Amino acid sequence: MDALETAVSRSKIFQDLDWHIFMDDLRTCPRRTVTEGEIIIRPGQENHSVYFVVDGSLSIHLEKPKNDPIRIVYSGETVGELSIIASTHSSAYVVGLEPAEVVVIDQSLLWELVEREPKIARNLLLILSGWVISSNVHTGQQLRTLETLQGLARMDGLTGIYNRRSFDDMLQRFLSRSQRTQKPMAMVILDVDHFKRYNDGHGHQAGDQALIALANVLKDSLRPSDFAARYGGEEFAFLLPSPPFDEAIAIAERVRHAVMEKKILSQNQTPLPGITVSIGLAMSRPDSTPESLIGMADRNLYRAKQEGRNRCCHLQD
Repeated sequence: MDALETAVSRSKIFQDLDWHIFMDDLRTCPRRTVTEGEIIIRPGQENHSVYFVVDGSLSIHLEKPKNDPIRIVYSGETVGELSIIASTHSSAYVVGLEPAEVVVIDQSLLWELVEREPKIARNLLLILSGWVISSNVHTGQQLRTLETLQGLARMDGLTGIYNRRSFDDMLQRFLSRSQRTQKPMAMVILDVDHFKRYNDGHGHQAGDQALIALANVLKDSLRPSDFAARYGGEEFAFLLPSPPFDEAIAIAERVRHAVMEKKILSQNQTPLPGITVSIGLAMSRPDSTPESLIGMADRNLYRAKQEGRNRCCHLQD
């Protein structure tokens, strides 16, 4: 491995990810050599880049660059993301502690990477929360930064709706409220019919547009009190608080018909074929757990596929 690959492979930003898929993006970024004592960021300065250290190290200082550093940035680590995420001017000096080589990642590329892989936002949250609270940064900026990252870590980068992590949290909340109020809740799982065939026949970008269209149907069809998320791959799910059984079925069917009628356009606005979904619905019981509710919805989804797809099954076994 070359120096950049070595640094990326041990970087916490790409932790638990296949870092190889980001190498082409990083290799297109400008490289900069930082000399010992050179200041690359100053307080009050507008900063539009993240500096990824390939070799050497940088130091971060408050008030004066000669003060003791509050943090050392080593190979595989970054600096500059705080001001970008919080949308503020820089709050500290960043200085070459020793001769260093850095990759300069423009903020537009940073956000693009986060949209492509939301786990990067999660990793940034873990990194920054580990040191921003202990640093002498204004509290308002700390909160804005952490809130922004927490929001990104809970969203699906492609579709703009919540991700599986958020869904799991909300399912537990909905279920707890259902048991407290003694009113059943509904969980609905949707799966795009023959999605692999759609991808293979029309390309992955077309598949992405289909998933975005489906997410938009959920946004438009559900009530503010409901909760929708991308469950994984071509699967989506939503939660309904305390609906009557017949009403839950009607909502699921309304979504199914809306998906059938949804027009899908490519990125250049060319019409694409439509999609259909199979749906599994489950109603909670007093003794339901997240696992049992998911299991029932999954079984009904399987029945919907076995019975010919593009339908909703809701047997309460």
